[in-house]
Amino acid sequence: MNKKFLFISSLCCAALMGCNGIGAGEDKVARVDNEIIYAEDLDLAIKLSGADRSSEGQIASDLIAKAALVSKALQEFPELGSRWDAYSKNLEDRLLTLVYQRYYSMECLMFSDADLRNYFNTHKSEFVKDSSEVQFVDVRGAVAEHLLISREAEKFKEAGGDTVNFLQQYRRNLMETSIKEINEKYPVKIEKIVPPDAESYYESHKEEFKTAHAFEVYHVQMEDSAALAKLFQTPVKDLEQFKHLAAKYSENKETAANGGYVGKVKDGFALPYGIGIINGLGDALKGKPEGTISPVLATSMTPARHVFYLVKEFPPEVKPFDRVKGDVENRMLNGAFLELDSSYVLISKNGKPYFTEGSFLNILAEEPGMPKNNRSRERIVRSLAESASFAEEARSLKLERSWEYRAFMRQTRGNYILAHYEEMAVNNNDLLPEDTLKAFFEKNGNPMRPRLGFEDSKQDISDYINFPENILKHEYYFNNMLYKGRSIEDVRKQVVSNNLSGLRAARKARREADILAAADVRLFRNDLSVLTLATPADLIRSADSLYKMLAYDASLAMWKKVRDRYPENDSLYALATFQIAQVESEAERFSMAEAEYYTYYMMWPKSPDAEKAMFSRGFVLNENMHKDTLALQVLEEFQKTYPNSDLGKDVDWLIENIKSGGKLAEDLMKKIEAEE
Repeated sequence: MNKKFLFISSLCCAALMGCNGIGAGEDKVARVDNEIIYAEDLDLAIKLSGADRSSEGQIASDLIAKAALVSKALQEFPELGSRWDAYSKNLEDRLLTLVYQRYYSMECLMFSDADLRNYFNTHKSEFVKDSSEVQFVDVRGAVAEHLLISREAEKFKEAGGDTVNFLQQYRRNLMETSIKEINEKYPVKIEKIVPPDAESYYESHKEEFKTAHAFEVYHVQMEDSAALAKLFQTPVKDLEQFKHLAAKYSENKETAANGGYVGKVKDGFALPYGIGIINGLGDALKGKPEGTISPVLATSMTPARHVFYLVKEFPPEVKPFDRVKGDVENRMLNGAFLELDSSYVLISKNGKPYFTEGSFLNILAEEPGMPKNNRSRERIVRSLAESASFAEEARSLKLERSWEYRAFMRQTRGNYILAHYEEMAVNNNDLLPEDTLKAFFEKNGNPMRPRLGFEDSKQDISDYINFPENILKHEYYFNNMLYKGRSIEDVRKQVVSNNLSGLRAARKARREADILAAADVRLFRNDLSVLTLATPADLIRSADSLYKMLAYDASLAMWKKVRDRYPENDSLYALATFQIAQVESEAERFSMAEAEYYTYYMMWPKSPDAEKAMFSRGFVLNENMHKDTLALQVLEEFQKTYPNSDLGKDVDWLIENIKSGGKLAEDLMKKIEAEE
């Protein structure tokens, strides 16, 4: 599931594309802790995925995994349940509109469920696929199309008998007619928003038109951060002493000539004299007394480090309207968010207020990730205005009793709870102590995103410090030609930056797998085979099974999940790396196999499988990649490293064969052919 799932957006975008049908009813598929998965939930998921019943097991597995997460979220944050109960009332009209448009109109073509089932039961042969039994709910759209053509046979004939064009035109007409008729039947008005004049906008947004926070400062600049910090271990008593240190030790010749004087500078802006943007300058000096000396601070683009002396602070001040009038007008012209009174009516229904600015702000507060801008308001207002009309028609048809409505409401509940759970529980438990993070930041800044301040850098720094050594080493050895001549520490920043998003995604996947593994799952259907890969053992069994089926790509995917999800587990990481090398070799991706074998024996030289990995690498280089020079180096290294290995005779033979230019192999083949 996406971290920032926009419930409103998903509903707003449901165009007239798809009956008050009876799905599988309230039959249960599974219970996960206290969460129930119904057959109609499975039916809806299959419909939305576009899959057929052959994917039922996998889709059921996904629903079970999601239910486990929902259960965990409610255990940790029970208030999410009551919040959903209150918020769900805001979704009723939108979900009813979705059911009306997608299913009753576009899929069922406005036929009743009874008519469609009757046609299906008397014409089953028209819908059989590969002589297998089909379920009505899976072919309901096709049933509606067959019934339409049979009832409109004359019109179909007049249209030339082209099924595709006839159905497209029918749906287009149905859409246009229903929009017109329903809007006339249930009139709704989108009220025009009158923007304020420039001066009124300025008065209500003065805080946005302030001068930048500024400081008058001196500095000392050095590349050696340790030496710079040592310089200020003894407290500096006054500005004159600071100026003396700057003149003597600062490596910035321009400012050193003037006692380290930089002048008045703005926080967040590039400083003069080649200094550039300083990370954490504001955090170090805001609200501090004159004479404050900053910790060692880093620049964004250079290796230089700085210590600053605060002469005076200049807090932000509101600029007068005359000075910023042009900026105000430009901002309004370019779509600045127009803040309205909470009672401002955005939609009227039957001449009465239906949707206000306050309701819009409530939606924003409840939907993580939805931007607060005029476009969001416009999109939501347009969607809700349409829903206000269509929901009335849907209720007249009793669509609130349909299985689709029930299933959509449960699906949206899960999405809502998990989106807020992501917000409330996001990775904070993985952070190192505040003082550890602060000390690292003061010395190094944010290694990956140097422009960020401390508060926005906490997660980056914690992940950087705790970055799994196995991932670092694997990346280093696997790409040994790329990093040739550089140490592991030299490439740490690059490796972490390249792998951070993947690490976080894998960490999230592992958390979810752990939650699923701990969940109490009960199946109510004996015919349903559900696969939940929740533990390392599950993944390993699946990888082995797929390998035996010669499904190499799928097997690799499982082994990589083991490695990605458990990078701190050395034994699992080693096992997965060796198996990945083996599978890559079987799949004849020899360059990948060779790199994995090399990585394995470099990372785990004392492992029992290390000599197998080195031998296999030498063999692949010789036999499959025809890199005999490198193969010879590897095999001779094997002889020195493993002089008593059971593979020694094979290695000796390979070395002799390479040195003979392949003559040994040729003679052996001739001998075999002669014996045959």
